[in-house]
Amino acid sequence: MQRQEGSAYKSHRVEPMHTLLQFQFQILCKINGMAVSRRHWPAVASVLRRGWTALSGGCPSFTSQRPFTLGVPALIRMHAIPEPRAADRWTEKRATFGVFDNVGILGGFAVHPRALVRGPAWLRGFRGNELQRCLRKRRFVGERMFEADLHNLNKRVRYLYKRFNRYGKMR
Repeated sequence: MQRQEGSAYKSHRVEPMHTLLQFQFQILCKINGMAVSRRHWPAVASVLRRGWTALSGGCPSFTSQRPFTLGVPALIRMHAIPEPRAADRWTEKRATFGVFDNVGILGGFAVHPRALVRGPAWLRGFRGNELQRCLRKRRFVGERMFEADLHNLNKRVRYLYKRFNRYGKMR
C-alpha cells in the first residue's frame, strides 16, 4: 500500500526536535527511568518547547531554580474569625486545682493525697504502663464487667503481652 502525500498527512506531521531539546529529553528519560519510544518524542518535544510549564507546576524554564513546587493555595476560606469562647473559671476542676498540695502540711501527714482523689478505685494513685493498668482493672472489676467489655479488655491484654515481649526496654 502506498502513502499519499495529501494535506491530511502533512497536517499531522510534527516538526523535527531541536538537538538541544533532544539531548535534554534523553537525559530526562535516563534520570527518571522512563522508557519512551522514539515515535513519542515529538509530543514530548512540544512540552519541552513550551518551557516545561505544563509539568513543572508553573516554573517557566526547563531547569527550575528550586526542585519543588509550592502547590496550590489552601481551598478552605474563613469568612470571619470565630468568637473566642468564654471559659467558665469556676468549674469544679478549676476551683479545686492545687487543693491537695498542702494536705500533708496542714493535716499532719495523716492522709495521703491519693485517698482524696475521686475516680475508679483501680486508678487511684496508680503509676505504670498500659499493660499493668489493664491487668489491674481486670483484677479489680473483671467479674463485674459486661461480657463484651471484658472480652475487649482481654484482647487488649493479649496484644500488649505480645508487644511488650517483642519490643522495648521492658524486654
